[in-house]
Amino acid sequence: MDIRTSSRKSGVARRSQEERSSNSRASLIDSAIRHMRERGIAATSMTEIAADANLTRGAIQHHFSSRTELILAAVRELDDRLSQAFDGYSVPVGVYGLDRVAAVYDHVVALTASADAVAVYDLLGASRGDPVLKHKTVELQRPLTEKFRQFWRRNLDGHIPREVVEVSLDIALLMSQGVAMAQLLTQPPAVIDRTMAEFRVMLLESIGARL
Repeated sequence: MDIRTSSRKSGVARRSQEERSSNSRASLIDSAIRHMRERGIAATSMTEIAADANLTRGAIQHHFSSRTELILAAVRELDDRLSQAFDGYSVPVGVYGLDRVAAVYDHVVALTASADAVAVYDLLGASRGDPVLKHKTVELQRPLTEKFRQFWRRNLDGHIPREVVEVSLDIALLMSQGVAMAQLLTQPPAVIDRTMAEFRVMLLESIGARL
């Protein structure tokens, strides 16, 4: 056989194997996220995650050295999804003043009430009893928090005074954490929606008084 032909076949086989490995890893992470969303981290077993991904328990051990490593991989994936959602949104052209603040606020509420955000907060809460996991999950949230800040500033800087941007940013950040926690604690959707609507009015009135 021609050496070049053999080399090409070897390269194709290697890429195919790498793709299968990458797909298996992604399937395990997706499975872990689904189970943790539906049942919480404490009630999620490695065996169930593997079965849901149509893989063996050995496949998890091949890709992740421990349960903690799989959990952290799930957190990174969730953070990436939320970061992309922040990056992918800009207030429509022609929207100014308080209407612009309202548009940014509404996007934040939608994101932080999402299943991805709730899953992240579930993981953060569940990690409290594990000092190593807690430290690592908290560290993973720092870039996402910075992404939130960049999103808020990017959409409001130059449209309202900078000091108002900063004050409203801190308020919105705390509010977003509260939304996710309320979802996690399974508060009735009607209660959450009403509270967020009332908070929206208060935030806009506060900002309006500073303009």
